[in-house]
Amino acid sequence: MRLADDRRARVPFALVGVLLLVGSATLGASLLDQHDRTPEVDAGAAVDRADAAVQTVVRDAVADASRRAAAAPVVEPANTRYGRVINDSTPFRDALRIRIYLAVQSRLGAVDKRVRSAGATASLPPVTNASDLRAAKRRVTVDRAGEGRVAVTVRNVSFVAEHDGQTVARERRTVDVTVPTPVLLLHDRVERYKDRLNRGALDGPGFGRRVAARLYAMAWARGYAQYGGAPVANVVGNRHVELAANGAALETQRSVFGRADPGGRVGLAKGTARVGITDALAETNVSGQGWVDYVLGEGDPPNGTLPGVGNATGPVSPGRTTTVGVNYTADVAATALLTGSEGPSLSAVVDDAYGTKARLVSNSRTVRPSVRPRTEPAGGNWTLNDTRRETDVTVTDGRASLPSVPPGWHELRSYRRVVAERTDAHREWTRGNETVWTTDRWTTRHRVGIRLVGTHAAGERVPNRPVRGVHAPGGALDGPNLAGIERRAARRLVVDRGGANELARAVADGDDVDGTVTVGGRQPDGVERWAYRDVADLRERVRNVSVTVERAGLATGANPPAELAAKLRSRRSALVDPPGRYDGVADRARVGVRAAYVDRTIRLLERQAEVVAETQAELDDALGDLGAVTGDRLQDLIDAARAVDQPGRHVVATDGGPTTLRVDGAPAYLTTASVDHDRVPAVADGETYHPLVARNENVVTVPYGDAAEGIVGEFVDDTTRVDLRTAAKTLRETNRALDAVDDEGVVASRRNLWSAVRKGLRNATDATAAELAAATALSRRESRDAVRDGLSEWDSTAARAIALANGSAAAPIADAAAARSGTPAAPAWRDRVRTRLRVATSEAMEDGSVRPPEGPVRDAASSLRAAARSRLEGAVEDGLRRAGDRATKRLARARTAVPAGVPVTPIPGYWFATANAWQVDLGGRYARFTVRAGRDSPATPGATVAYSRDGSPVSVDVDGDGEGERLGRSTRVSFEASTTVLVVVPPGKSGVGDVDGQRTEESPGWPDAGRADLKPLVG
Repeated sequence: MRLADDRRARVPFALVGVLLLVGSATLGASLLDQHDRTPEVDAGAAVDRADAAVQTVVRDAVADASRRAAAAPVVEPANTRYGRVINDSTPFRDALRIRIYLAVQSRLGAVDKRVRSAGATASLPPVTNASDLRAAKRRVTVDRAGEGRVAVTVRNVSFVAEHDGQTVARERRTVDVTVPTPVLLLHDRVERYKDRLNRGALDGPGFGRRVAARLYAMAWARGYAQYGGAPVANVVGNRHVELAANGAALETQRSVFGRADPGGRVGLAKGTARVGITDALAETNVSGQGWVDYVLGEGDPPNGTLPGVGNATGPVSPGRTTTVGVNYTADVAATALLTGSEGPSLSAVVDDAYGTKARLVSNSRTVRPSVRPRTEPAGGNWTLNDTRRETDVTVTDGRASLPSVPPGWHELRSYRRVVAERTDAHREWTRGNETVWTTDRWTTRHRVGIRLVGTHAAGERVPNRPVRGVHAPGGALDGPNLAGIERRAARRLVVDRGGANELARAVADGDDVDGTVTVGGRQPDGVERWAYRDVADLRERVRNVSVTVERAGLATGANPPAELAAKLRSRRSALVDPPGRYDGVADRARVGVRAAYVDRTIRLLERQAEVVAETQAELDDALGDLGAVTGDRLQDLIDAARAVDQPGRHVVATDGGPTTLRVDGAPAYLTTASVDHDRVPAVADGETYHPLVARNENVVTVPYGDAAEGIVGEFVDDTTRVDLRTAAKTLRETNRALDAVDDEGVVASRRNLWSAVRKGLRNATDATAAELAAATALSRRESRDAVRDGLSEWDSTAARAIALANGSAAAPIADAAAARSGTPAAPAWRDRVRTRLRVATSEAMEDGSVRPPEGPVRDAASSLRAAARSRLEGAVEDGLRRAGDRATKRLARARTAVPAGVPVTPIPGYWFATANAWQVDLGGRYARFTVRAGRDSPATPGATVAYSRDGSPVSVDVDGDGEGERLGRSTRVSFEASTTVLVVVPPGKSGVGDVDGQRTEESPGWPDAGRADLKPLVG
C-alpha cells in the first residue's frame, strides 16, 4: 500500500515545467491588470501572437507548396503573361517561390490573434495580374539549407492591430523559416541525373561513358566469338544498344540517387536474358519467344534443345594486349638480300668484304740548276734570232721523299724515282750578214715519291675491326684472305698504267696520277653458303623480336612496325655481333652479311610503318564520315570506357539523417519497341510511345564494299576484286555446306565461285613456278611440276588457294624441288628456296590476275546466308530438335564465312590485325520520371515528397478565379548519347564485322525519342 502511494506521489518533471510556465503567464496577466494598461500594449502583444501564428502558416505553406511543386515541376517557362514572370535560368525555384507566396497569402486570412480588446491580423497583397505576380515572387526567396531542408524568407508581411474597431498599429515584418522538405534536393538530383545522362563519354563520368563501356564489353565478346567461329552475323545490334543503355542508365541512377529503379533492375534482368537468347537464335531469324518466356520464368520450356553459339576464348577487351613480331618481314628481308632488291645482294656484300680499296698517292720535288747559261758569240752587237730546245728525260731509282699515308690506310708498295730532264738550248745569233749558233746545256732533276696504299675498311655499316692474318691464308674457311692483294693492286694502278717510271715521268710533268680502285680478293669455296647459313640463324632471332601493344591501339595510332624498327636499331650491334678481331676476311664477310640483313629488315619495317599510319588515317577518315570519334580522341574514349567503375548502392545523407530516394521511371526499362497505355500508364490512352531510339552503323561491311574500298584502295589497284584468301575461304565453306545439304542456289553460286578461284589459283601457281625457276637451276617445266607436286598435299581448289595465299605451300614446294635431280639437297638450299617462295607467293596475291572478282564471292555468300536461314528456321519450327545437327552447324558457320573488317596493314604478309568499328547514336525519353523521398506514416501523413516529370503543362490558379494560369511545362527527362565502338581481332579467320547484309540499323521512331503516335485502329 505504501508502494502504491509512493508511485502516485511521483510527478513528471515535464509536467512541473508546464505548470510553472502557465503559472508565470497567469501571474503576468494579473500583474498587468493591476497596473496601468493601454491599448497599444495589448495590440503589441496581439501582433506578436499573430507573428508566431504566421510562422506556422508559412511552414505549412512551404511544405504544401513543395509537394505540389514537386508533383508538377516547372522546368520550362511558358510563353504566357504569367509564364514570362518565371526566369529561364531558375524556372523550378521561381515556380516554387510563386507557389509558396500563393499558399501563404491564402492561409494568412485565418490568422487573427487577440489579447483582451486588441486583435491582430496578417496579410500579403493578392495577385490579380502578371505585375502583381512578379512583385509577389520577389517577396519570397528560397535557398537550400543543407541537404533535405529549405530556408524560406517571406518579406513585407503586413500586420494590422486594432482596438475597439480602430487601427492602432501597422507593421511589416520579414518571416524566416527553415522547413525540412527534400523538394530542392529532389529537383537538383533529377537535374544532375539528366546532366549525367547527357554527358558524353569524353566529358567525364556519366551515362555516355557507361554505355560505351557496356557496348565495348559486348562488342568485343561478340566480335571475338565471331572470329572464333561462332555464327555471329551482327556483332553490334540495336538490341545490344538497348541493353547497354538501360544498364548504363541504372548505374547512373545509383550514382546520383543511391538506388536504381527496382522495376528497371527487373527489366534489365529480363532484357539481358532476352538479348542473350535472341543472340543464341539470331541466326535462325526466329524470335524464340518460347525460350525467352521459359528463361524469364513466364512459361514452360519448348521441345528440343537450345543451340550453342560458341564463345571467345578467354577474356577480351580493348585493353587486352597482343604481341606483334617481326615475323614475315624477316623472310622478306632475307629474300631481298638474296635477290638484291632494294639494296646490295648477299653476293655483292661478300664481294665488298673481299674488296680492298687501293689508292695511288704521289708527290714531287723539283731540283733546278742554280744558273741557266745563255752563251753569246764573241764580240758584240749580236741579235738572238731563234732558240731550239732539246730535252732528254731519264728516270732512275734515287732518293725521294714519299707522300704520307692517309689516315686509315696502310702502305702496300712504294716507289722512289729521280726524273732527270737534260735540256740543250740551241740559239741562232745574227749580226749583219753573219749567223752563228751557240749551244747551252743544263739538267733539272725531279725527285718523285709514289706510294700504293690500301685499306681494309668494310664500309660505314660494317664495324671496322682488325683482320687476323689479312694478307696470309687461313682464318675462317681456311681461305686465302687478301694474300697477293698488293700485286693485283700494283698491276691495276702501276703496271697497267705504264709502270712506276712512266708514272714518275707524268708526275714530274705535273700530271695527276693519283687514283683509287677496288681490288677483289680471292674468295674461298662456299663462303656465300656459309654466310647464308649464319644469316638464316640470325633471321630466326630477328623473327622473334616483338613488341606488345593494346589491340585497340592497332587502329588508333599504335604502330608496331615503327616500334619494331626502333627496337632493332637499338639492338643492331648485338644482332650484328662483330668480334673484336675478324678471323680472316671470310669472317668479316659473314658479319657484313649480317649487318646488311639487319639494315634491310629495319628499312622494310619503316616502310610498313608508313603504310600502317596511312591505313589508320584512312580508317579515321571513314569514321569521320559517320561523325564518329577518331584518332587520339577515340583512344581516349576507349581508355575512359575501360576506367568505368560500378557505383554502389547508398543512402542520401540529409540534415535529418540518411534518406532513401526511390526512383520510378515509366517505363522503368527503356525499350526500342513502342509502348502504349496498357503497358505504361504514363502514356496517353490511344497512343504509342518510343522511349528509346537507336541507330548503329558498321563502318566496314563485307567483303570490300562501303568504307573498306576507300581504305584498301590506297594499296589495291582494283577494289572490285577480292583477295584470293577471301574467295577461297568462301568456296571452302560453300563446299562444306553442300556436303550437308543440297540447295540449288548454293550449287549455282558455288559453280561460279569455283571457276573464279580456280583461275586465280592458276595464275598464282604460274607466278610461283616462275619464281622457283629464278631461284634454282630448274627449267620452267620442272618448276611447274614441282609446284604441282608441292600443292598435292591439299585436296581441293579452295584448300590449295588458301595454302598459297597464307604461305604454307612454300615448304612442300621447296621440298618437291629439292627432290628433283640436279638440285642440292642441303638444308640451306631448301631454306633459301622456301624463303623466296613464301615471299613470292604472298606478293603474287596483290596481282589483279590472282584476285577473283567480287561478284561471285558476294553471290555465294548471299546464297549461303539464305540457305542457312531457311534451314535454321525449319530447325526451330521443329522444336529445335535438329538445331544441333551437322548440317545446321555447318550452315550456321557458313553464314559468317566471308571475312569482314579491314586489315590494319592491307599488304599481303604484313597483316597485324583486323579492325572494324560501329558508330552508335541513341536517344531516350521517359514518359514519366518520378523520385520520392520520405516515408508516410500514420503520425505524419503526406510526409513523402514525390518529384515527377511527365511533360505535362503546369498551371496554377494565380488570381483566385478558380482557373489555373499556365506557368510552364514539366519537361520529360530525356537524353542523347553517341559513341564509337572499335573492335580489333587478330589477323586471319573471318575477321570481324556485320555480315548480315545490313550496314545500318535503325530502331522504330528514330531519331525522335519520346515521339507519341496514334495507335492504329484495329478492325
